Amino acid sequence: MKIGIYGGSFNPIHKGHTKIAKIIIDEFNLDKLFFVPAFKSPFKTKIKYAPAKDRVNMINLVKPDKSEVSLFEINRKGVSYTIDTVKYFKNKFPDDELFLIIGSDNLYKLNKWKEIDTISQLSKIIVYQREGKFSRENIKKYNCNLLKKELIDFASSNFRKGILSNSDDVVIEYISSRYLYALDILANMVDAKRHKHSIATGNLAAKYAKHLKLDPKKAWFAGIFHDITKGQSKKWHREFLESKGIDQSKLDDHQLHSLSAYYWIKDEYKMDDKVILNAIKVHTSLEKNISLFDKIIYAADKLAEGRKFEGIQNARKLMFSDFDKGFKNIVSITYQHLLKTRGKIAENQKEIYEYLINN
Repeated sequence: MKIGIYGGSFNPIHKGHTKIAKIIIDEFNLDKLFFVPAFKSPFKTKIKYAPAKDRVNMINLVKPDKSEVSLFEINRKGVSYTIDTVKYFKNKFPDDELFLIIGSDNLYKLNKWKEIDTISQLSKIIVYQREGKFSRENIKKYNCNLLKKELIDFASSNFRKGILSNSDDVVIEYISSRYLYALDILANMVDAKRHKHSIATGNLAAKYAKHLKLDPKKAWFAGIFHDITKGQSKKWHREFLESKGIDQSKLDDHQLHSLSAYYWIKDEYKMDDKVILNAIKVHTSLEKNISLFDKIIYAADKLAEGRKFEGIQNARKLMFSDFDKGFKNIVSITYQHLLKTRGKIAENQKEIYEYLINN
């Protein structure tokens, strides 16, 4: 038989991974291709991986025909060296032909791989192109087979930067249901100051939720993502909302980020939790009929560590001694601040503030 070995972090798996697998299965008429997720790559020791179980589950959601997942590297733990994996498969399939799949970005350092000569003897190395330039010297030296197909330049790191479209919807839905890569996405999409505030908001929201016997992890996620799009330009916000069919001309600038965050998290991150989504949607302007969870995110945003205003310590204490009273207090403080700084508030917004303060 012809057996393919496709190792990687798959952190997370993306469309490029599955496209490569399909091409190689067809091109080399493989009988079976094994995705081999690494426990930890020797070249990616500083990257935080999603739990192995989740990475495996995501591969299983999109793996093509004639492929399956091998848990060899995950089960043996530690740093994964390719030579160990190739030897494992040679022992498992002693009479079969092995094909090791790597990206062209690995060619420059291929000669430095542990026991690379043995690897090239035990398996046929297939190289798919990830960039225009690469080491042709190592291709010849290790008798590699270069796929002369289109460039496959997708990268798992793009997802962690907030570029999510390279992954299949079913994978993104899995990720959002478990809040995977949330901290990575946050760190890459907002500036340092906003990042610090978002983390503080998430932490405080989790404390409020635990105090009120709601889900602290859900509150934490809503807290850290409430300002996820705030660093974008006003032009970006308005164009993004227009693309969602929203008449953004009726919105003031300060209303943009909460609504764009709502749509980004719902449509790009594929979040379907309506409790989280609504809390993010209303965390700036509020609405009359808000839930306890909505109140938690609003209050955490206003009272998170780093916020400063007269009476904030008392306001923070009141949230834990009498949450309802504390919420009305912080709405009142915000209302008075806006009256003082803006001079005028839209009538519908004024009605919301007064309703929440008095009911």
